[in-house]
Amino acid sequence: MSRGASVFVTALLLAWAMISSAEAEDFAPSSHVGPHARFYQDARERNLLPTHPVRPGRLARAKAASELSGEVLAFYPYWSSADPADLRYELLTTVAYFGADLGSTGEFTNMNGWPDGDLIDEAHAAGVGVALTVVNFSASSMTTLLSSALNRANAVDNIVSAVADAGADGVNIDFEGLPFAQKANFIAFLAELRTALDDALGSGHISVDMPAVDWAGAYDFDKIAEQADFLFVMAYDYHWSGGDPGPVAPLYDDGPWNYAVRWTLDDYETYIAPYDLSSVVLGLPLYGYLWPSVDGTVPGTATGAGSAVILATADSYADDPAKGPRLFDDDAQSPYLTYQSGGWYQLWYEDADSLALRFEYAKTRGTAGVGFWALGYAGSEHPMWDELDAAYTVPPGDDDDDDDTGGGCGGNAFF
Repeated sequence: MSRGASVFVTALLLAWAMISSAEAEDFAPSSHVGPHARFYQDARERNLLPTHPVRPGRLARAKAASELSGEVLAFYPYWSSADPADLRYELLTTVAYFGADLGSTGEFTNMNGWPDGDLIDEAHAAGVGVALTVVNFSASSMTTLLSSALNRANAVDNIVSAVADAGADGVNIDFEGLPFAQKANFIAFLAELRTALDDALGSGHISVDMPAVDWAGAYDFDKIAEQADFLFVMAYDYHWSGGDPGPVAPLYDDGPWNYAVRWTLDDYETYIAPYDLSSVVLGLPLYGYLWPSVDGTVPGTATGAGSAVILATADSYADDPAKGPRLFDDDAQSPYLTYQSGGWYQLWYEDADSLALRFEYAKTRGTAGVGFWALGYAGSEHPMWDELDAAYTVPPGDDDDDDDTGGGCGGNAFF
């Protein structure tokens, strides 16, 4: 049985909801279209605005001061309050600015503060690449865009211009909830973008955001890997705000947890052939969800929608005697809290310790590296950066060419 068929059998209703809803082009994702889409929807509903002046970058990219043994891509949402000067660039290869809305005819409908010249200059001064995340979360809009060669060509021209004119280095494509019928057209779009971006920049970076579980079988892993520098697998939201409490990024599909990081990487390893997991960056969450629940039993039952909680806040909850102590689920290898405050609540998230387990697992599986949603959700002094440093920084004098535990990048560079 094919990958699409096998997951379809167990998730028919969810897949149908994802690919059949008629959404407004501006922004109206289905309830489970993808994790980035939900954060973006929340930002739009709260009318959050970009925080920096819109201007192109002025600085050429310098040589990185440190060398990493793998790719590390982190998203910088346009609404982030994080100061670009305070980011941990020595532990990054790429910052993806999230994001610019691409409409059905290939025109940008909202640039959302791009280009962010402050971010581009700070990253380039540290030798880190900057990619523009191009988003489309509407099934109907994607269908109109991808099914027309003219619309695709217009999109490619506009994307390349947006990257080149900003002095940036590449593009991150975030089309969540891709309709199955557009599977082949999406590959054509990526191939056309690959050619145009390389012509414009010499060697432009392309990464593509991919689902943890491809419910509809719409993403052709191997053909996408042929066109992209790597696939950014969003290995989070296994449990999400609209469902029951549980680990957001469980490491193992053991016990009550049916899907997990291990399952996802197994799936990609099978269907990305003839490529392998060195084409995959394992995306990890710097957030969790707080659910009102029936009680503290695991697995739990929600009594209402969950709310996103950034990592810095989750840590403070764990330190609060009224909410802690921090508990740990051995099957998922994930921390969680259960507490009462006018009713029961469950908070599931990944902290520095559990992220460290995932860094090592990513290396063991031979992935290209890791990544995060999103910068600003954990401060620059958060201990997760120390764990990332320990996992991916190459000590001075060491040569990672012989390291077969990950997809080394030869410095903070992937393109």
